[in-house]
Amino acid sequence: MTEPTFWMEKEQLLQFFRRHKTKLSCMENPHIFLSQLRDHDLIPEDRYQKVSRMKSKNNIKRGLYDILDWLEKEQSKRIIDFWDCVFTETIMNQYPTLRLLHNKLKDGSFHFYQQQPESDETEESNEGKRKKLSADEDGEKMQENSVKKRKLRSRSACNEEEEEEEEQAGPSSRLTPRKKSKKLCFLSNEEEDEDKDSDHDKEDQVSSSGKESSTDDTDDKRQTEERPQQQPQTSTTRHDRGRKEFSVTCGALSATLHRNRFASGTCGKSLRTETSWMTPEEFVKEASCPDADATWRKDILYEGEPLSVLIEADILKIHSLLCKCGLCKPDSQDLDNQKNDDECCVCKGAGVLVECDHCPRSFHQRCHLPHVEDNILGDDRPWMCTFCVFRTSQSWLYPDQQKKEEVMSRQISQRMLQCQYLLLYLCSADEEQIFATNPCLYHPQLQDYSTVIKTPMWLGKVADKLQEQLYQTVGEFVSDVQLIFTNCATYNRDNAEFLAKGNGLKKLFDGEFKSVFNISDN
Repeated sequence: MTEPTFWMEKEQLLQFFRRHKTKLSCMENPHIFLSQLRDHDLIPEDRYQKVSRMKSKNNIKRGLYDILDWLEKEQSKRIIDFWDCVFTETIMNQYPTLRLLHNKLKDGSFHFYQQQPESDETEESNEGKRKKLSADEDGEKMQENSVKKRKLRSRSACNEEEEEEEEQAGPSSRLTPRKKSKKLCFLSNEEEDEDKDSDHDKEDQVSSSGKESSTDDTDDKRQTEERPQQQPQTSTTRHDRGRKEFSVTCGALSATLHRNRFASGTCGKSLRTETSWMTPEEFVKEASCPDADATWRKDILYEGEPLSVLIEADILKIHSLLCKCGLCKPDSQDLDNQKNDDECCVCKGAGVLVECDHCPRSFHQRCHLPHVEDNILGDDRPWMCTFCVFRTSQSWLYPDQQKKEEVMSRQISQRMLQCQYLLLYLCSADEEQIFATNPCLYHPQLQDYSTVIKTPMWLGKVADKLQEQLYQTVGEFVSDVQLIFTNCATYNRDNAEFLAKGNGLKKLFDGEFKSVFNISDN
């Protein structure tokens, strides 16, 4: 058995594992991670296959946590093998979370605590311990995910823990920015919300099970007396307790409301439009509704119902007037941070982000096209992302209509901006990151994929080729993009769900391609 590079006792490594199970279970696209564990005989085939077949992100996270929990209980003697297995360069390059944990052990920043002797009277149940540990780890995860990079702003005062987390780049970033910023608190109430959501879900399950039928009348009467002012739940609110984002409208204006940014009508820029973040009152005023300060609750609609319905259902919670969180009592840095997204526009991951000074978008340095190099970060001038550069120059790039054949044959060196914009547009539209990575690696359950598809292609590979200037013509670039959709249609002939997603993304690309190059329909 190979000893790990960080000489530590098994008990310490097991304690470290226990403290970070939740963080490990929240890694995006964990299929390579699971394949590594299976290849080293750390997890049985049936558990591996069960999680590999899951499609929902939430189910995958729960399934991965169950596997880690099983490892702790049943394979604790192999904890050294586990860390040796996942602390390899190949695996850590895929998962920044593992890189962060590895650095914690190497630099000694993780503190091991001596466990106090337990007595029969004070011993907690195993279930209680797991809940407590899960809450601690969830809090640690929220702190890490809320780290945000301010591209052109001086470093604020931070403690050592914040410095450590900010030095870790996001999933697609390999470069460490020189400047750091303070930690945001947009997720300060999310853990409490999730706990309440879980309680509500349990209540819904109990109410539909029929086990309380003998006391229905008494319980209903008691609930009515205790909560006389509560409105009945509509079908909309009943099924939206777990949602973090809500598509809303006010007049002709539409936006996405982010629950973790919501505080009140005037606090917290929680509504994201195409061009900016707004508070509810700012959104209503932008939509030209009268008396915005008094009517945002009823003028902002979600699925045809006023926002007040979500507030009365306790899905959206208005913060107290005495609340001192970063949304209700923001300093200048907090206000500046609220202008940009909390996740990468391309890969949807958190971490250290570079923010555009002209739009709400944020990016990992290596997710943006072209990559954002360190020398650009050191420039004091405002930075403009490729989306904004293209939108600014679009009006004069192709004033006259073009023929598709002529566009496809042109040298890509003179049309790099348009191709970079098109690929970023496509990556941003791929919300579930279905087409972002190599299907053979990130979806090992597709065991026959390489047999059916002879030339795999994915958005990340196209981005790499574009960054390295490996395309000669616009047609070569478009051919690789179209190959992604062709492969999807070929492999998913009997899978209507993924076939529809591929066709939908193809339709978006085709329409935007014609718009970008002003191609005529003839």
